[in-house]
Amino acid sequence: MKTSQESSRKISLEMKSEVHYKNAAESYRKSPQYIKMINLYPTLQNTLIDCKDENLIE
Repeated sequence: MKTSQESSRKISLEMKSEVHYKNAAESYRKSPQYIKMINLYPTLQNTLIDCKDENLIE
């Protein structure tokens, strides 16, 4: 059974253009969230190296 909200909403299965996705990726790489994630990479890498020989599961 469809609700009125579902039947009035059209879902497009068409992909957007390659240019759209390239622009979205470029925009994401300039976002504060992406920059923060990239800046945390050395911390993650060092933590993984520090834990390499640890028995983390008993």
